[in-house]
Amino acid sequence: MVGRVLIINENKLDVSPISSKLQEFYCSIQFSKSIEDSLRIIGTQSIDAVFLSLPENIPEKSSKLFLDFFSFLRQLCGVIPVFGLVKSEKHLIPSIELEDVFQLDIDGADLIRRANVFIKMKNLFDDSLLSGVHLDEYNTQKIVMIFHNNADFLHSSIIENSEIVMLRTWPVIDSISDSDLFIINMNHIQANKCCADLRLRRINRYKPIVFTFDEYSLEKLKQSVELNLEFTDAININDNPLVTKCRLNSFIKYKKRYEVFSKKLKNSLYLSAIDPLTEVYNRSFFNDYLKKKKHNFLNSAVVMLDIDKFKTINDQFGHSFADSMLKYVSDMIKRYIRASDIVARYGGDEFVIIMNNVEKSIAENIACRIQKKISDSFFGNTKCTVSIGVCCIGAGETTSMYEAVSIADKFMYVAKQNGGNSVKVCV
Repeated sequence: MVGRVLIINENKLDVSPISSKLQEFYCSIQFSKSIEDSLRIIGTQSIDAVFLSLPENIPEKSSKLFLDFFSFLRQLCGVIPVFGLVKSEKHLIPSIELEDVFQLDIDGADLIRRANVFIKMKNLFDDSLLSGVHLDEYNTQKIVMIFHNNADFLHSSIIENSEIVMLRTWPVIDSISDSDLFIINMNHIQANKCCADLRLRRINRYKPIVFTFDEYSLEKLKQSVELNLEFTDAININDNPLVTKCRLNSFIKYKKRYEVFSKKLKNSLYLSAIDPLTEVYNRSFFNDYLKKKKHNFLNSAVVMLDIDKFKTINDQFGHSFADSMLKYVSDMIKRYIRASDIVARYGGDEFVIIMNNVEKSIAENIACRIQKKISDSFFGNTKCTVSIGVCCIGAGETTSMYEAVSIADKFMYVAKQNGGNSVKVCV
């Protein structure tokens, strides 16, 4: 089970038994002790499985926070499996959508076997998305051979149409990032480590890795299979070179097909969620975000921001100038909010910011800093100012996020009616 694992341990359990067992199977592990950090990691990195330490009991005052966090975590993970971690059988398990729950003292083989079931399903889902993706003709390909002294077992046509790179030591990472195929000599003592290192790099997640073996390394190959190192195939160097060529070319073809599909999918997802002008989330994404929130975060804040006299600026200086101002304002917002905050273009010149797990004073300070930084600088030959409304939801309050958006919007208009270039906070 070679994979990237995130362990979220905000509940401060001793997760070292689990992490040690995962590392024995060449897993790369990241740890997170906060909600914001874990969401950032999942949103920006390639993760194969998430392990979440569960609280022994959930006090009423914090249950909404935990459930809301898990709801957002589940939404962000998609098909990435999420496993719960508990100290014992007596540990309270909340009614949430976990793939499985593991005790900290679980046997390593059982842990890997049970986790692998869902990780393989996730990979199968990824693979199924590749069907129907057409591939343009390609000419050259780059094959990296590791711990090999020659390429005599390859068919001559592969060598003629490929750039062959021979590596005799490991690690050598930076120079092979554009590779199409890796071939590793199983006879080498570092063969398994090399395969695991390659798989743990995000850029190699779906690239084919092939072990070559002979009668002397057959037993070692069996051990590699038991370790589930996620190599693509194993080829006997004494096989027919034409058959070897056929298999290797197929691996490269599917690798390139995945790259084409992945590029199209990322572009499609980006366009469906991001406003192309301001490069923040669009109104559609923001509405979906609110609909999927089953509970309110405690200590949340909604900030509504509107550019003062934007219609006059647009009429006087033109659409191109006005668009540049919108981009400038969105850049300033992104610069001064926290990494965990969500910002979206709510309307023409109106932006909304959602701050989760934030004190009222901090939310107000962030809003005031944005307002001041924008007003302190000239944009072109004119001054750009904004009006901001803030609504905070404290612990124990029943205000919904929809109501908070409406309240923040009303206070923003109060700031605008009082001359603009100010921040009004609902108290």
